[in-house]
Amino acid sequence: MTKPEINLESFEPEFEAAYSHLDPLSAISIPVLIHKEPLLIGQFGQELHPVIYPSGLVMLNPRWTAETYNLFYEKYYDALYDLALKADYGQEGVVRNMKEVWSRVTKEVDLETLSINSILDAGCGPGYGLEYLKGLMPEINLYGIEASPDARFILESNVGAKVLDSDIDGDWHSDYDNEFDIIILRHVVEHMLDPIKSLSNLKKTLSPQGFMYIAVPDMMHPRTILRDYNDWWEYWFRSVHAYYYSKETLFATLLLAGLEPVFFGEENEEVWCIVKAIDPQNHKNVNIKEVNVFDQQMEVLNTLLP
Repeated sequence: MTKPEINLESFEPEFEAAYSHLDPLSAISIPVLIHKEPLLIGQFGQELHPVIYPSGLVMLNPRWTAETYNLFYEKYYDALYDLALKADYGQEGVVRNMKEVWSRVTKEVDLETLSINSILDAGCGPGYGLEYLKGLMPEINLYGIEASPDARFILESNVGAKVLDSDIDGDWHSDYDNEFDIIILRHVVEHMLDPIKSLSNLKKTLSPQGFMYIAVPDMMHPRTILRDYNDWWEYWFRSVHAYYYSKETLFATLLLAGLEPVFFGEENEEVWCIVKAIDPQNHKNVNIKEVNVFDQQMEVLNTLLP
């Protein structure tokens, strides 16, 4: 892929109200503050409105509408965010990310005892990570969900993966019940506008032995040491990230979608986990208020933001 030209001057996003799925509808959020004023500008100078709810969940409210997000992902996202197009990252960096994913998976899951026939990678870009997995498992069936038209073309023509949809919230999942042995959601869940619905639909497509790999940026440990930004919040807060999860708010979200982590880690400013559908006989309820996530998250924000 060649880096596309981008002109955001003509991009006029529309905003809508959003609500925390971890709090009552009546819950009142407070804005994330910088210099005692609401933080309103994020990465690439885009307007955003990060807030924190009583549960400790940080999210954007208001945020872009679904139509605005779809337009942005199709026409603008690659030029700003596609790692494979960045001179200091490139295709090798994307493959390196998948190697990290696979290292974590194989460390915790004995794949030899499973029959792995199909892998779905959502938000997979041109599929260089899937191509790496194909090299390890030539007989595997590869599937992708990707918004970029250019990336979808490469995904099908060069990688040989089947593109299911451009939108994870499309109706594709109704044709793939119990289909996928592994679903990879690396830095995808924070983009979901309705995470309970999206994750619940994905859960239905897992095979009986299947699992998901999920990784999100860690709001309890935001990346503050950066090479090309003076102020970490100008990098961390971005319009395309509708949610900013901690381990606790992520796991509570998974529970509401009928999923639970069987392994997890916190490293390199991200939370990652290997997730399976809940066994109703054995799962434990999570009371997010018992661990006082709000106070913990506020301490992080107050310490790291001026």
